[in-house]
Amino acid sequence: MTPPTTPIEDSTVEQVVNFVRDGIIRGDFPPASKLLPKQIAEQCGTSFIPVREALRALESEGFVNFVHNRGAWVTPLSKADLLDIYTIRIELEGEAVRRASAFTDDDISALEETLARLGDRHEHHDHAGVVALNREFHFSIYRKAGSPRRLKLIDQLWMHSARYQRLVLDHRDDGADAEHREMVAKLRQGDHEGAARALRTHLESTVELMSADIEAATDERTDSPAGA
Repeated sequence: MTPPTTPIEDSTVEQVVNFVRDGIIRGDFPPASKLLPKQIAEQCGTSFIPVREALRALESEGFVNFVHNRGAWVTPLSKADLLDIYTIRIELEGEAVRRASAFTDDDISALEETLARLGDRHEHHDHAGVVALNREFHFSIYRKAGSPRRLKLIDQLWMHSARYQRLVLDHRDDGADAEHREMVAKLRQGDHEGAARALRTHLESTVELMSADIEAATDERTDSPAGA
């Protein structure tokens, strides 16, 4: 009988999964590019076997495609995928806003403080800071729905969204700030339905901005077997 996987083996695979996933999200492994297991193993200081298992795990998450006899490739970006992700996000996140418990004055103050820090990071062109604070703002709201399972699903979609959001970080600040503040204003009033509508507007405008960029990016990669 095959012995159970040891914690060390599990942690090694998890290390490689995190390394490759983060690299895909950041763009270190570009969309529709081939992944080289030997190179990844060297970068992670591990053998080939954990890399193979990690790539299969990332395939199940939708970040990697295996092409017959051609290896593993980063899943390409596409407008259809973008629209699918955001359609589901609007449903899941909008319902999280509706189901959220009442926001206290302290809760509202915390959201406003996060937005102030987010604006500062925009002014300094700190993309990593913008991404982190944008996430902090949204998840501070969604956690109040009291549904860990919903939160996990939203988190998974956010990881895929991050690949697309990189396309608009340089020209999304003013519009996004106004949309975020509209959400806070509605939550302050106890109008969670209004806040959910403001969230929908926010996400839909984000998709509109990304669509042109993703079409241009997709046109450059039409030869990749990963998109077949």
